[in-house]
Amino acid sequence: MKHLSSLMRGGPAAGLLLTLLWLAGPAARAQAPAWQMAVAVNQTLGTSSEVQAMVADANGNVFVAGNFTGTTSFGNIDLTSVGGSDIFIARWSPVTGSFTWAQRAGGTANDYAGAIAVSGGGIYVAGQFQSATADFGSSSLQNAGPANTDDVFVSKLTDVGGFVWTQRAGGTGIDAAAAMCVAASEVYIAGTFSSLAIGFGNTMLTNADNTGTYDAFVTKLTDAGSTAGFVWAKRAGGAESDFVTTMAVTGTNVYIAGDFRSPTASFDALTLSNTTASPPFTDDVFVAKLTDGGTNSTFNWVQRAGGSGYDDAYALTTAGATVYLAGSFGFSNGGPANATATFGSTTLTTAGLTDVFITKLTDSGSSGTFVWAQRAGGALFDTPKGIGVVGTNVCIVGSFGGPTADFGAFNLSNTSSMGSDDIFVAKVIDAGSSSRFAWAQQAGGPAIDDANAMAIAGTSLYVAGATTAPSTFGNLSITGPTTLKRAFLASLADPTLLATAASKETLSFTLAPNPARAATTVQLPAQPGTAATLTLRDALGRALRTATVALPPAGLRHELDLTGLPAGLYALQVRAGAATATRRLVVE
Repeated sequence: MKHLSSLMRGGPAAGLLLTLLWLAGPAARAQAPAWQMAVAVNQTLGTSSEVQAMVADANGNVFVAGNFTGTTSFGNIDLTSVGGSDIFIARWSPVTGSFTWAQRAGGTANDYAGAIAVSGGGIYVAGQFQSATADFGSSSLQNAGPANTDDVFVSKLTDVGGFVWTQRAGGTGIDAAAAMCVAASEVYIAGTFSSLAIGFGNTMLTNADNTGTYDAFVTKLTDAGSTAGFVWAKRAGGAESDFVTTMAVTGTNVYIAGDFRSPTASFDALTLSNTTASPPFTDDVFVAKLTDGGTNSTFNWVQRAGGSGYDDAYALTTAGATVYLAGSFGFSNGGPANATATFGSTTLTTAGLTDVFITKLTDSGSSGTFVWAQRAGGALFDTPKGIGVVGTNVCIVGSFGGPTADFGAFNLSNTSSMGSDDIFVAKVIDAGSSSRFAWAQQAGGPAIDDANAMAIAGTSLYVAGATTAPSTFGNLSITGPTTLKRAFLASLADPTLLATAASKETLSFTLAPNPARAATTVQLPAQPGTAATLTLRDALGRALRTATVALPPAGLRHELDLTGLPAGLYALQVRAGAATATRRLVVE
């Protein structure tokens, strides 16, 4: 059976520190950006914590979710588990430079957070709970199965940390939510179930096999404010174990990805055949698209990738009709190196046991087509866990276990001589029909270090997971007693990630005060015969306010009204003729 920790996101949770740098100087193309910060949570001896999911909102706030045992401290906020592994959700404010709140949830058994999303003022968390009763604020969920089985949960919190509603789904087996996306009031969840029958509100799904193997599910809830209800649910898979591990949503298009071990796996009327023709079957990768029809959904297309080894998908993101997917391929359990995996017309070959892949597909509506694929890694086990895209920049994070790992022309060296995992962060440039690695960065120590999640806001790329002290992030160190895993959050700055910023600044201007509250003054030099366009953007690069003003001969002093803007990080872009520049603005 596939190890479910990657679906449960099991483990505990973490601390984070964030410095959002809108104004890092231009970096050389081949030079990896430096780590800007790295912080781990504090915890009592014999306990553990790990971040499993992370998301940033439009104001640059970062929300993390994961799991912990014992007592874990988020700054001056202490959380204590009531049983085995409990769930945590926490918010970090870049304006105050601290955690503003942290919440726990769960019961007396092992409960796990697997995914987190944000929409407006709502924070959504999904995962699974093993406890007979699990509390989420003042409400409780009852497990439908016997001891040591899991049900799905999805919960909504306000942006100040209060639980609003919580829903459960499940049956008598092990049922797990692995991924979630929110679009306005629509909440989409994907995961896996071993129950012979599983209920999502009034919708029941039946497992394709009656022996406890795993099928995939996708479901939609509608958030009605103080309550929520399931609208539809779909299953996919076959007679063996099949898993959804990641998803993305664009409009009514819902994309899911994972791996299937079944000889054939069905997605409505669509069918995939495993590369392995006879038992023992190995995992192949699938990517599928379905359309949300409101009260129902339909699979439009599904694609297979992989080879005769064990191939797994872990992270998915989209940019319009383009789909980017990252995972691992090769042989596990001590199998031979130099395994191959095929992605459309591209075949990749491992350098070791399992390597990283990143691939691009184009969605043409009724079909999806692989465009290119890249590999990375070394001699042992290498796994990506997070992916994000801004413009043509595609970033991935994960871990590598060998002495070295190559990412195109860039090589990383493992801190450990014992084959323990180190963290990697890398960027790929999508050139349309081809791609290339732009840089790769490393972090870690002599013990196991895992990057499980990433988020991009402005020029900052955030990485979170678990580390074991001592570990280093460039010139930064995480120290303390060498115990179990500790949740961490780190960041680095890449100025090219702010897609709206000019590649070369040719204009000088100042902002004062900065930080600001109700207003700030923009002062520009004289630019005779031109006008200046001022665009204020949030941490996701979206234009919030735009103004065009004439530039008098003596230069310009323009008061920028900030009334109504939430506290957070913003960027002001000024364009005057052919000259342009961008400055970071902190609103308190």
